[in-house]
Amino acid sequence: MMINKDGVRANPAYMYRFTCHEQERALCSMEIRQLLQQEPGWQQASAVVESMLDIAVERSPYLKYRLQIWLRAASFEQFLQQAADLQLDQSYKVVATEVVAGGKPGKLAYAERRRIEQALGIAIGGKVDLAAPELLLGVMQWEGEWRLGRYEQNEADWQRHDRKPRHYSTALGTRVARAIVNIAVPRPDASITLLDPCCGIGTVLMEAVSQGIAARGYDMNPLAVVGARENMAAFNYNCEISIADMRTLQGSYEAAVLDLPYNHCSVLPAEERWQMLSALKALCKRAVIVSVEPIGEELRQLGAHIIDVGQVAKTHFKRDIWLVSFTE
Repeated sequence: MMINKDGVRANPAYMYRFTCHEQERALCSMEIRQLLQQEPGWQQASAVVESMLDIAVERSPYLKYRLQIWLRAASFEQFLQQAADLQLDQSYKVVATEVVAGGKPGKLAYAERRRIEQALGIAIGGKVDLAAPELLLGVMQWEGEWRLGRYEQNEADWQRHDRKPRHYSTALGTRVARAIVNIAVPRPDASITLLDPCCGIGTVLMEAVSQGIAARGYDMNPLAVVGARENMAAFNYNCEISIADMRTLQGSYEAAVLDLPYNHCSVLPAEERWQMLSALKALCKRAVIVSVEPIGEELRQLGAHIIDVGQVAKTHFKRDIWLVSFTE
């Protein structure tokens, strides 16, 4: 914990640094809007967002690092003076990250990074440990203002899910599935269970459960259910996965993710899609729907409130991502 010389805790503000491929920018923007309640300003492949909201760095597959701001200063000299007042009870290491000007992140030259890190390391009271620090301190210059605080990198542990034992060619990618879960459930709590009524091999379920979100999956294909259970077991994840046609399901859920079935050689019949969307409306209050066919008019006919919409490309086709509410 960091406090100033008067024993006052630091103001809890954060800098979030996102990066993504152009084909997933719309999806990443949707995720940022739900997680941080802000519209990101993109500079090529990067977005830096300042927020008072506390979002764990490992949640987003597009989040590179998070800086919890402890100190701010208009000049580096003032910065060093403030740093001298820090009281740290953990060993630490200072990491100079980057300069952000006009919303665009820029790298610091190696010699400049070392100069900044050394000066702050000398100024800050406490024990410096470059090999195995208990605490990483990050420093950045944001639109001319120097900022320092707890620095957390996204270790991207979710990437291990790519090595799941069962795969399916039309399944959502791990990165996309994780972002969709965050859009569906931006504020997890114990009262929320995420429904995936067409869970396939369980990609969405894995991304939910790995974040501590309770989830329940169904699929009418017995082989898919077997594959989903095997994938979950491979990572010691637990949730109920059963064989069922979503049109027969009952119950009430706070949130759901529906990846509408499709096949490279055929199209889901309009009547069947309408039945599935109608069933979804009866099952949940909020949903993320993934479709390869236009469904905007159908959602409006159902009385759904379209909160946000984006698109993500995969190989030779595109998926539309719809965030909707079924509550008036």
